[in-house]
Amino acid sequence: MPPHAGGLELVVHNLVEGLRARGHDLRWIASSAPEAPGRSGHLVRVPAWNLLERTAHVPLPLWGPEAHRQLWNGCRWADVVHVHDCLYPSSASAIAVARLLRRPVVMTQHIARVPYGPLLDAVQALAYRTLGRALLRSVDEVAVYSPHVARHVERLGVSRPAHLISLGFDARFASPTPAARRAARAAYELPEHAKLALFVGRLVPKKGVDQLAALQRTAPRDMLLWVVGDGPLAHLVADLPRTRHVRSVPYEHMHTLFAAADLLILPSRGEGFPLAVQEALLTGLPAVVSDDPAYLTNLEGAPGVWFAPDLEALRAGVERALGAGIERATIAAWASARFRRDRFIAAYEQLYEGLCLLPRDA
Repeated sequence: MPPHAGGLELVVHNLVEGLRARGHDLRWIASSAPEAPGRSGHLVRVPAWNLLERTAHVPLPLWGPEAHRQLWNGCRWADVVHVHDCLYPSSASAIAVARLLRRPVVMTQHIARVPYGPLLDAVQALAYRTLGRALLRSVDEVAVYSPHVARHVERLGVSRPAHLISLGFDARFASPTPAARRAARAAYELPEHAKLALFVGRLVPKKGVDQLAALQRTAPRDMLLWVVGDGPLAHLVADLPRTRHVRSVPYEHMHTLFAAADLLILPSRGEGFPLAVQEALLTGLPAVVSDDPAYLTNLEGAPGVWFAPDLEALRAGVERALGAGIERATIAAWASARFRRDRFIAAYEQLYEGLCLLPRDA
């Protein structure tokens, strides 16, 4: 859970806080990293071994005995158990405990395959065909927020159709006024009239950091690249010309980044559907992205979006996006019709309600 960086963490945060705002009681159990273990209200941070993330950039925490005690207590307390993604050992543990206690289970599958490299890709494929398939088949309902992930689940042999539930976001992600844009640039000490291209994300291989660096080395001299994020590939952006690098910005201030920028660049692959793109479009910010299925299946026909299968297309897309002159209000209107928080929360409420009607001994 936050402050650990990642889209899954923020999706769950938005869901948990949205449900709590509508009067529901929750316990969120997750690995403590990077915080200390302990409980604070509805947040339960449990001890975990997280070496794989530090060595191979694979976030796969392994829980210890205290975590499983907390898991047992949480499942016994709950009416519904909600797990996230099928390849986490903690998801397998939660499902096993829920079944012992005869609690219904919903799983949100956030992603399909993520490109790591030949060896890890082979391990990942095997994991999906074994553990992933078994867990997806064992739960009562599966939810996704991208059609390409639904197809991935189906290809794994899960016969029950997944529920497609679009994400929803706080109202602060909205088209900014000219005054708000000027104030955002001033707050981050950015030039008022520069063409500002923004990248938001972890600096890891799947985010296309190498393409971003290659792009900026030949970008127009009046384009300033603003990189917000940290990770093992930070050295690739350290010495780029006309580049500002900020390692982290609190999530509650994220909308100000999009207000300040003229363009979002995110050439990532192996995504579920990145929050940064959806949040940016809600503020009316144009975007240049890769041709990953996450983008093609969710952004077809979106105003102000350009798809780039390679570096040359990325350069061309950036040039077109910066010169297109599309009104931010047009982009924001398209996004707000699709990514509404009330609809996101209500869809999960309906899913939970149906599961609560199942007999406990089913």
